[in-house]
Amino acid sequence: MTDSNLIRIKRVPLIRLHWFTKLNMKIHQEDPIFKKAQESRSSKIKFYFNFASKLARQSRFILLENGKVAGSLSLEKRKHSFFVYAVGVKKEYRRKGYGSILMKFTEDFTRKKNKNFVCFSVLLENKPAIKMYEKLEYHSQGVGLTLVRLFLRKIKTIKQDSEISDKISFRKLVKLNEIKKLAYFWWAKEVEALAGTDAMYISLEDSILDLDFNPDWPTFEIKTNEKSTGLMIIIPSDFFQTAVLFSDPHSTWRIKWFFNLLEFIMKQKIIHMKNTGNKNSSTMKLEKSSVLQIFLTHQHKDSLISNLASDIVIHDSTEDRQIFFKKLD
Repeated sequence: MTDSNLIRIKRVPLIRLHWFTKLNMKIHQEDPIFKKAQESRSSKIKFYFNFASKLARQSRFILLENGKVAGSLSLEKRKHSFFVYAVGVKKEYRRKGYGSILMKFTEDFTRKKNKNFVCFSVLLENKPAIKMYEKLEYHSQGVGLTLVRLFLRKIKTIKQDSEISDKISFRKLVKLNEIKKLAYFWWAKEVEALAGTDAMYISLEDSILDLDFNPDWPTFEIKTNEKSTGLMIIIPSDFFQTAVLFSDPHSTWRIKWFFNLLEFIMKQKIIHMKNTGNKNSSTMKLEKSSVLQIFLTHQHKDSLISNLASDIVIHDSTEDRQIFFKKLD
């Protein structure tokens, strides 16, 4: 590492927002989110303005080596934490420990502002970063949804050979407040089971759990043996039947339980809404898909993949992200 006397972290004023935004887009250009934003000129422009507007509301810093920009950091203040919205080091300055310097600076800055936690999202494919964060005593928070795809016909075959003991039933929900309450309740329970009470607390208090809800999406409370054990949201799709699942981490996701759950999902049909030209009217076309997409938390994804053959479940891990956190002394 270069002599620490030559390293300096400097605040970036709002007047330099355009420059700071471009710097971060360059540093993070290999990230899947940033890559996707480069697919067309219109998507790049839209992403730039959205990214810049968020950076504008945050505390922005650069790391200098001998007066030259080596890295950047942007921190978003929340109720009990600072969320690291963007942190990175230029390629030519990596492997010098500058990532650790920026994170330690973040912790000191957080303490000075009387906050107790540091949180951030990290790409799980970024193994060097994960190793650094774990060395700095950060822990996975169990937050973040990932996508798996299942081939229904093969699952049906397995189900016929499986002895199912759990009785699963469903109660349709229509009130948005109730849907949000149950979704965040079970999501928080999953976080607590994986990462503990502190992780659950900061996830709820600082709105790290975030999901868009549409009251038109069919939503069901899941009951196992008459006891509430989760929530399922079915998202209408033009391609594959899609569901979002949150559930009790202690009593669900046994493979037999999951087969029983699938029996209900496979009976549901995708609803395609077609505009008839009348703003107050639409027609519905019902179709059934041979592939099921499920958004679920990483710990449930791991359980599902470990219990199903590779030709039944498909999962692309390249865009998987996880929230890491640390409670400061």
